[in-house]
Amino acid sequence: MKRSRMGKPDRVTSSVLSLGFLTSLASVSPSFAEETKTIDAAAVPAKQTQIKIDPVDRELVFHMPVLAPEQVLKEKPARLEIFQQNQSPLKDRKILLLIHGGGGEYQSMFRWDRALAFFDEDPSFKKKFKVFFLRYDTSDSLADEIEQAKTLIPELAKGAGRPITILALSMGGNVVQGALADPSVDECVERAICMGTPFHGSPLFCSDWYQYSLLQHKFGPMTRMFDAIDYRLYFSKHKNYQTDLKWDNLDGGIPSIGSFKGITPLGPKGNLNPAKDESNVLRKINESGPNKAKIVAYAGYLLNSEVITMTKKRRLESYLLAPYRFFTIRMPAQLGREQPALKVLSTKIGKVKATDESGCSTRKFALNDGITPISSALFLPPQVVRDYPILKEDDLPTLRPHLDVRLGRVFRNIDHVTFVDGSPPHRGSKFLKDELHPEDGSHTIFDWMLDEVMEREQGYRKDDELAKS
Repeated sequence: MKRSRMGKPDRVTSSVLSLGFLTSLASVSPSFAEETKTIDAAAVPAKQTQIKIDPVDRELVFHMPVLAPEQVLKEKPARLEIFQQNQSPLKDRKILLLIHGGGGEYQSMFRWDRALAFFDEDPSFKKKFKVFFLRYDTSDSLADEIEQAKTLIPELAKGAGRPITILALSMGGNVVQGALADPSVDECVERAICMGTPFHGSPLFCSDWYQYSLLQHKFGPMTRMFDAIDYRLYFSKHKNYQTDLKWDNLDGGIPSIGSFKGITPLGPKGNLNPAKDESNVLRKINESGPNKAKIVAYAGYLLNSEVITMTKKRRLESYLLAPYRFFTIRMPAQLGREQPALKVLSTKIGKVKATDESGCSTRKFALNDGITPISSALFLPPQVVRDYPILKEDDLPTLRPHLDVRLGRVFRNIDHVTFVDGSPPHRGSKFLKDELHPEDGSHTIFDWMLDEVMEREQGYRKDDELAKS
């Protein structure tokens, strides 16, 4: 298999949220082929998106905008929009619908350009799939986007006469998570591959819980104050994340602390209690029972200082490298470099304490990708989150028997955007092993994704195409 060169990651703002997933349908309703072939995808507000059938060859031709490789849309989407990769007819192929994460609506090809460049080099991919993109407003209410998706996704599938496969990143996975709770969506989605999706939310978006964790840090009061101010300034422009993507608290992890404040009047400060800090949006979705058997969940985690110091012999090394990390991670993060920012966030999320039998002591979020903890990205059942907290890397194998998604994979030392950039942070190895299924070998993240989409066996590569584990 020929591999493309992805190049270096783009420089973007320090906090970009994204998600992804895939769903799977065992049996397809025969009514699909009998449905009308016209859908309203709202790709352009002034037009309707239509599927036209050629009277001779009966090839499905989609009349909707084509997303050019270098095209960047600046206008805020008024509603969900559908684009196609090119104007080729569907014929007997399947639909692959790509759903971006936070901020992706303003990026080139909604940030799928590198993954698609890799996929398109495989001739079997083009023969099997025609690619579509769903664009939505990631600053809007998640509930609003889900309601629109409940209409749009079934219309796309019924218009094509077959169920669809979805590949989603971060928040895009939450859109599908909510939509899958609707029977009409569940019926028309074959598989959903979700990458870095905060299915249970993240402590990062729980304002008081996160601020309280800053108060517990062993830094001076001024450092804690500036961290608290940075946090409030960023989320003053992203209030929907703090409303919709907070931890759903189905595991009872958010502690009851009450009012707290630091030494300085600017914080950290807040009023921490579960009723105020938990996500009612995600809680209701998860209690409604979306079909998790259709979800392939990808999770990743960074080797931050919290993970490294889990072993005593690495603690001294970590302390000695603290000045180096300040200049190579902390300062670039302050300058808006995305991967250093995710590494800083990963460490801070790892310091968030959750409740256990003794009150407030467990640090179960150390393994995270800078946005999403592993337990959230794997969509673990609440009871499993409570009974099997992931406190260290050695705990990962214990999760495998308790997964209730179609398939879960965990990749070591990658961050939230590796799924779309293809590059592990700090020039780490591009060959990744699934920590839950090491028998599947080591591959690049795009190889993992492509094989998942194509439903072929992982680890079929030989010689120089397979990295030695």
